[in-house]
Amino acid sequence: MKISTKVECGILAITDIAINARNGKTVTVISISGRQGISEKYLEQILSSLRHSHLIKGQKGSGGGYILSKRAEDITLNEVINALESSLLNNDVPEIGNENNGFSDVINELLWNKIERYMSDCAMSVTVADLAERYEKELENNASEPMYYI
Repeated sequence: MKISTKVECGILAITDIAINARNGKTVTVISISGRQGISEKYLEQILSSLRHSHLIKGQKGSGGGYILSKRAEDITLNEVINALESSLLNNDVPEIGNENNGFSDVINELLWNKIERYMSDCAMSVTVADLAERYEKELENNASEPMYYI
């Protein structure tokens, strides 16, 4: 399965906001771009989609930037993916051909529909908070390992 760069970068961006926008602090495009290695112009397009889907809010002014519009625990990856690429988790399976329609229905029922349901269930069960928590644990684990120099 291929996940678009837009979805991948959007997940990185919203998780970055969840981690760095705590206690009313906002996160700027420049800071996300620097931490995640995403072009500022591309990031602005992604953040615009997330804002239009009401997952993040933009604040203008000298302390401006982005914050989550609701708690990270309440934002699922399904919402993020649908905000950025609605066709990824929907049930549009192409028709193979009219002469094999019965066989096509069997394939859809036994394979594609099951894969789609699994992906959708998985994306609905993982939240932005889960990603942020896991990432922060990884950072802690990597920081605690000693570095050896030769």
